[in-house]
Amino acid sequence: MKKLIVVLFILILVLSLFFYKKKYEYYIPKPEALVKIELPDSRISLFKDEKISFNYSNSSVVSVKDNFYSIEYPDYSSSISFRISPLLDFDLELYNFENSISIHEKQGANINANIIQDTSENIYGVLCYLVGNNIATSSQFFVTDSADFFVRGGLDFECAISSEIEVQNIIMKQEILKFIQSLRWVD
Repeated sequence: MKKLIVVLFILILVLSLFFYKKKYEYYIPKPEALVKIELPDSRISLFKDEKISFNYSNSSVVSVKDNFYSIEYPDYSSSISFRISPLLDFDLELYNFENSISIHEKQGANINANIIQDTSENIYGVLCYLVGNNIATSSQFFVTDSADFFVRGGLDFECAISSEIEVQNIIMKQEILKFIQSLRWVD
């Protein structure tokens, strides 16, 4: 009788270990929850001062201090910031822009440059999308009228660009393109 109880006990123990292992062998983890991201407000406002005018989303805030402009997007922890300066030496301005781009390139960013040319509005420039890990600048640009003004700026995030904020980065790249397309010189 004792042997039968011991054998049954061992059999139950072996079977329980077998089924316990089987239970967790086919475990499929639940997928991570997706973050809900609100798109910028499609309604736009017009900003205009004595030098330039541009459209911006109503979910952003424009601030100006001297010749430094910033369009803040609090929902995305990012901003489009730029500086307007008189065009004194185009070659020097272009050199400084290329130097800032090459710094990001040395840090591992890939550059996708796009020519900006609107002859009817007298707008010329370059928009560079920067692609890479651990960079905080997603895009840089310059725009000029080739006579009076030189505008240089970029799209910055408060943290390094990683896979967690890739969707926000794509949305903000669209916003900077909309900004540049709406930029006009004020006569």
